[in-house]
Amino acid sequence: MSQEFLAAAPSSREILKTAHLVKGLQINVLITGERGTGKTLLAREILPNAASVDGANADEIEQLLLRSDALIIENFDQLARPDRLELEGKRIVATTARVIDPSVIDRFFGITLALLPLVQRQEDVPLLAEAFAAEARRTLMVENRLDLQNVHLDLSANAHSMRRSIYSALLLDDVGESELLALMERFLRQQLTDSQSINIYRDFLYLYDRPLIEAGLKEYGSQLKLSSILGINRNTLRKKIYELGIEH
Repeated sequence: MSQEFLAAAPSSREILKTAHLVKGLQINVLITGERGTGKTLLAREILPNAASVDGANADEIEQLLLRSDALIIENFDQLARPDRLELEGKRIVATTARVIDPSVIDRFFGITLALLPLVQRQEDVPLLAEAFAAEARRTLMVENRLDLQNVHLDLSANAHSMRRSIYSALLLDDVGESELLALMERFLRQQLTDSQSINIYRDFLYLYDRPLIEAGLKEYGSQLKLSSILGINRNTLRKKIYELGIEH
């Protein structure tokens, strides 16, 4: 994936613009935001050639500051004794996903850039999705092109969960029926070997029922229509949805 901070949403473009403005200034910057919002990529926009170190590694930070004029400190909140930092003539860009004591922020940083979660930056999502899809094709060595409009993008952990969504979708798209059946057979043979159950058919029926029903509910959005498509009674479908713990 490109190592640049991709910005299409207004808030992202504004933050990127600010990052470029402070790039040439001797000012320390704190970047805040949830995990997976792009804090490290934004830090690289400001200090592209600086070493990067985790805040938990206080000794390494101290050594790097002795021989470097600029440093990226990730997870700054993990720094046990920020008061011991010697920053005279040095510059840092730090990131954090957690709240930091305001007095520490006032002491070390001239500006704070706050990145919003991806659910609040919807214009950024297509850009990131295309970048992750290209990365996944290279990594998995496949040429399949996903229809990203039909991929459920999990934004619960921002870019991290979105990347997983795309990798999973590409893997499934590249797996044919024969490969899928072979995987299921290997799995079930092991379960048959290990199981002490007297009704293993019932125990593993959910492996078929659950994905089929969940797929049908997403596709049709109606229990009545799905029961007709599957050829089962609507009450039977409702019972299966309840027993399988399917949210709808």
